[in-house]
Amino acid sequence: MCTICGHYVENGSIPSVDIYDMLKKMAHRGPDTHGIFIDGAVERAGEIDALKESLHAPSRIALGHSTLKIVGRGRLGQPYCSCDGKLTMIHNGEIYNYRKLRTLLVRPHDIKTTSDSEVVVHLLEETYQGDLLDAVKKVVPLLDGMYAIAVTDGKTVVVARDPIGKKPVYYTRNEGTTYFSSEKKAIWNGRTAPTRLNPGEILCLEEAGPQLHEGYHLQAPPIDIVDFREAVEAYKDVLVKALKKRLTGLTQSRLGVIFSGGIDSVLIAKLLQSEGKSIICYCTGTADSGDMIAARAVAEDLGLELKTTVIDEGTVRKILPEVIRNVEESGLLQVEVAIPMYMAAKLAAQDDIRVMFTGQAADELFAGYPWYNDVLEEDGYLRLHEKLLEDLGMLYTDTLEREDKLTMAHAIELRAPYLDRDVIQTAMRISPRLKLDGPGDALRKRVHRQAAVELGVPPYLAFRGKDPAQSGSGIHGIIERIASGSGQTIDADLVDENVRRDKGSLYRYGDSLYGRDLTRSYLQEIEQTIQDSYTCSFLSAAAGSAGQ
Repeated sequence: MCTICGHYVENGSIPSVDIYDMLKKMAHRGPDTHGIFIDGAVERAGEIDALKESLHAPSRIALGHSTLKIVGRGRLGQPYCSCDGKLTMIHNGEIYNYRKLRTLLVRPHDIKTTSDSEVVVHLLEETYQGDLLDAVKKVVPLLDGMYAIAVTDGKTVVVARDPIGKKPVYYTRNEGTTYFSSEKKAIWNGRTAPTRLNPGEILCLEEAGPQLHEGYHLQAPPIDIVDFREAVEAYKDVLVKALKKRLTGLTQSRLGVIFSGGIDSVLIAKLLQSEGKSIICYCTGTADSGDMIAARAVAEDLGLELKTTVIDEGTVRKILPEVIRNVEESGLLQVEVAIPMYMAAKLAAQDDIRVMFTGQAADELFAGYPWYNDVLEEDGYLRLHEKLLEDLGMLYTDTLEREDKLTMAHAIELRAPYLDRDVIQTAMRISPRLKLDGPGDALRKRVHRQAAVELGVPPYLAFRGKDPAQSGSGIHGIIERIASGSGQTIDADLVDENVRRDKGSLYRYGDSLYGRDLTRSYLQEIEQTIQDSYTCSFLSAAAGSAGQ
């Protein structure tokens, strides 16, 4: 996990100090090493400030990178270069099949590290025949993992994002220059929001201006598993493999788990235990919240080490601006869901945890949310299957980007086995009839629950009902009380903007309005203040045009 950023000037050059500014604003994402590419010159350093002098030079193409070192040995940090020096690449993410991909290299390569990222630039080198976009299009389908990649041949820059959308990347254009970065705060301009590069898309920066291209997208498989036993066996097999993939190359002595005491996180914890890993589970909530009660009981029952953060009104009031600044969103639902994970990651960072696991996405794969009963009742099983696919496709808009930023705020990499591409493919091969046993099925996730039992989760827990994250942690009432006591008045424009910012979450959580206008106005005001303080000097003076 890292930071990537850069600029591409269509004509001429600009001072490269913008790269320094972007790296500093996202320094939390990569505390270990830093590197830059300035029109062909590569420089690396242990501190961002050591690169400052070099970043005064004007450049047409500039790339910046900060590393959170997780996988691989060797002192050489990014950017990584091809053996012939034609290609330079920066990467944010993890490629789980990098060892297998390395065996595909035909020519001898001078690979200086055991990093997953360095393998990718040599794959591109063997594929590149003068057309960088073509080379990237051929390589990205081979990558099993999460990634945002930027690569240049000195003439163009190509930026690619993984098909699930685990790793965010944004861009904006101003006076013939396109800037891109891992977080929005690095390119906030005070006027328009940066444009998101959508999952599976490729952004090609060239003299004619930025162009979007289709990259690699996961294809929906045919439904061909209609037997419950076959479904459980197939799911168990692929899930265990997905977890093992995510342990490849890890040297960390202890791993963290975002833990609510619910079936999804407990199953992940049990699988990690089965692989012999030393884990600590982290949970956040009010003292008497459902998550805290459940987490403590389950951890004691299963012999899991659990660390908790008990929050109250004073704690939430203090960290609200901090959470909104890091998650870069102030939508009420977004903030309520963000606080428990942010606090859990903060506690894990104090234990020097660098990799955490999450149970995210089991609900979308196996129809875990209560509104799926309504979909089934109103429109039948085929529509339910379509809805699951749609919700998986929408995860990046709120959940995945939010969780990436919340954990990276504490220099922690988050891994999500349920979002493994093979797990997704297998789950979508399973008939929705096996996931939801009719409109009145209050438990839902039937295949997932049975598999969890057979993988070691106690039946009493595997067949427990679901509690939404924000109500399970007790956050909602606290934020409402803080807003009421803030002296904030309702600003209709702020409310509208806040509802718009929550749109993705509302879509997934039932497409209905949520919370009070006063609370939304209060949260949106906090975000506006934060955005104003982050406005980039290199973007603020002239009128820009985002995402053209």
